[in-house]
Parts: sequence; structure tokens; C-alpha cells
Amino acid sequence: MTRAFSDYKNIVVLTGAGLSRSAGLATYRGPGGLWTDEDKASMSHVDSLQHSHTKVCDMFWSFREAIVRVSPTVAHRAIAAFEGKLPPGASFTILTQNVDGLHQAAGSHNVCELHGNLRRWRCEGCGYTSTPPDGDPPMHCDERMRPDVVLFGEHLGVETERTMKHVLRECDLFIGIGTSGTVDPAASFVRWAALNRARRVLINLEVFDDACDLYTEVHAGESDILVPPLFV
Repeated sequence: MTRAFSDYKNIVVLTGAGLSRSAGLATYRGPGGLWTDEDKASMSHVDSLQHSHTKVCDMFWSFREAIVRVSPTVAHRAIAAFEGKLPPGASFTILTQNVDGLHQAAGSHNVCELHGNLRRWRCEGCGYTSTPPDGDPPMHCDERMRPDVVLFGEHLGVETERTMKHVLRECDLFIGIGTSGTVDPAASFVRWAALNRARRVLINLEVFDDACDLYTEVHAGESDILVPPLFV
């Protein structure tokens, strides 16, 4: 008989853009994804901040405006409810590649944002961060603030990497949701979990052949349908 997710002691959930798809947000690399537009992908590299600072910040401000208009999905809420019901002593960490803040909006607490949060903006001059209101793009130190996200060409934050490595070393259950699970960093995460002989579960709209080599269990379909009955 398959063990329930709640029977595990150290649970790590990796989430990607597919989790927020039903909320109305675009994915990144799938059909119609943001990075299939070469101009947008180019403007998302850190080098573009040097020669097109305002244009880059304006583009990400438009992405931010889309994010603040949506609500957590059924799957986001099911994951948050599951976390809230875990027994004392259980460890539960969400490693999210998403920058939309929907896990926190759904009520999740232990969220490690691998790529930052587009609701948060940062001054390149002094490091000041804020969560600006709707309206014009924020300014600080007489310059347009940048999104507090990891752009192409930038490294993950030190604390983020420390948290990520710690929980992956300890996990006995690793679950990927809304990510193909076959390209880095997701592929490297699941390989780390495999070193612990952790149960490795993938939930994604599409499941590619390579995923079957990395995961011990795969579920193909919509996360809003598949997540709630598994996270009980």
C-alpha cells in the first residue's frame, strides 16, 4: 500500500510555473511562454539592466501588474492546508521557482523563493527593498527600482542556496509540481533527493520520458485536479 504524503518526516515540494497556470499566469518555456519571446528573454538578462535599465524595469513592472491581479489556485490552497495539518516534528519546505507570491497568499509558511518575488522591488544603489503599491513604477536614490528577482546571469542568494541544500540533504519525500522535472535546477534537485533514497513524485501537465528515470512516481495532468487528493 502506498504511503500517504503525511507519513513522511522531511518533505520538500518544488513548484514551477505550471502550478500557477490555472490562475491565469503565463508559463516560461511552454507554448506561449514568456521566454519564447526572444526580446523578453534578452531583456531578462542582468546585462540588460546596464544599457536598458528603464525598459527592463518597465517590462517587469507589467509582469508584476499581472501577478497582483490573480489569486492562489486550488492546488496552492491544498498544499497550504496540508502544511497546516502536519504533526509536530514534521519538516515541510516549498522550494518555488515562481516569483508570484501565491504560495504565501494561500497560507503557506515555509516557502523558499529560489528566484525572488516580483511583488518586491529593490534599489540597486543602496539595497533598500519594498513592496510598492499599484501605480507608477517605484523610484529610490533617484533611479528606477529593479525587481527583486534573480535575472538570467545572476546567482541564487546565499541564504537561498543554504536552505535549498539543507532540506534536500534531509528529505525523505520530494515532490515536483508544475515543472518538467528534467532540466536544471529541478533535475539536480531530484538527483540530490535520490541520494537519500527519497520517494520522488512528479505532478505535471506533461510527463516526459526522462522524468521516469529521475522520479519513482509520475502523475500527468492538471495540478488543480491531481494535487488535492494527494495532499491530504
